[in-house]
Amino acid sequence: MTESMTSRERVQAATEGLPPDRVPLMIWLNPHTACRLLAEFAPAPDRIPSLLGCSLWRRFLRRGGMQADAWSRALPLIMEEYGNSSYALALGGDIAVLSPSFISPLSFITSVRSSDGRISVSAPFGGSLTLCGIYMHPEKPAVSNPADLAALRLPLVNAAHFNGVRQFKQKHPAACLLVEIGAMQQVLCDYILGSQNFMLALYDYPAEIKAFMCRLGDWLEEIIHLAAEAGADVIFLQDDYGSNQRPLISMKMWDEITHPQLARLVSAAHAHHLPFMLHSCGYQMPFLERYVAAGVDILQSFQTGAGNDLEQAYALTQGRLTFATGIDVQQAEHMTSAEITQSIREKCAIGARHGRFILATSHMLQHNLPKEKMDAIFNTTCELQQSTTVHSL
Repeated sequence: MTESMTSRERVQAATEGLPPDRVPLMIWLNPHTACRLLAEFAPAPDRIPSLLGCSLWRRFLRRGGMQADAWSRALPLIMEEYGNSSYALALGGDIAVLSPSFISPLSFITSVRSSDGRISVSAPFGGSLTLCGIYMHPEKPAVSNPADLAALRLPLVNAAHFNGVRQFKQKHPAACLLVEIGAMQQVLCDYILGSQNFMLALYDYPAEIKAFMCRLGDWLEEIIHLAAEAGADVIFLQDDYGSNQRPLISMKMWDEITHPQLARLVSAAHAHHLPFMLHSCGYQMPFLERYVAAGVDILQSFQTGAGNDLEQAYALTQGRLTFATGIDVQQAEHMTSAEITQSIREKCAIGARHGRFILATSHMLQHNLPKEKMDAIFNTTCELQQSTTVHSL
């Protein structure tokens, strides 16, 4: 088919409820998956990243995969940004995801420490992260006592942190560029207090939590302004609010602590005429009307296995929220290839009826998915991209 829109125009149309020339596609890859695809599925147009990804994947397999030494499991993490930007576009995606340098995985390299086969890095806000399996997990929180939150200094940010965003924009002017700005509630859970301390602090230190969230909102607003100046097409916040079948914290607490800050970040993006995409895992149904009230433009993830219903979600939001979902990464592990294809088509058909739909993975595509299931995902998305408009799927 002849495409009449650029990727940026296609995503913009879907976000505004207008018919795109074809369904927009967001491919979001675990870095180990990017390495595997480079080695076994399709090389990248860029020779050096392609060779590096292949080499890292072969080392990972040769040394035992998930049972490999820490360095063999950790090194593919440096491919995360390339895999979700240039390579995602090369695989047929419309959306590239980039981060400012101070939260990019590559920015942690200078702080890597290795001891007794264990790898740790400094966390963005203080404390440390350690390698568990193939992911970096919190090891030591930045703050042990919530009463000390007021004294915690947030990292300084400036335009130089967005040089990579500017360079990518110049190289790929037609792509839809999402710039990740970080997180709010999840920052407290994962990096600053730790999950247990955060949950307890909601009861024992509510004033301190609210005050810090306000200060964090100020910091993230500044990041949004810098991202806009660097050429972002969409502002991207990753902040998990749901567990399976329920929110992580009470809706009353979320309304008091998180919702006001989310709304102000959306307003900051809209002040630059940029749409705002929220990634939030887990159960999302109670949040949908609140997202609409806050002005969120796109919700990404929307995992079926967590209790979410796409048809019901469209009814609740009444055409005021775009959904980026449809490729169920978690459920795919338990489906046949035929079931994966059917599931993607069904979700895409729902999106076609209602509009405001971006076909996207429900989270990062994992490296351990069997080849035939990986093929089913990419063959089906390619087939759906051949439709002339999303409304004809």
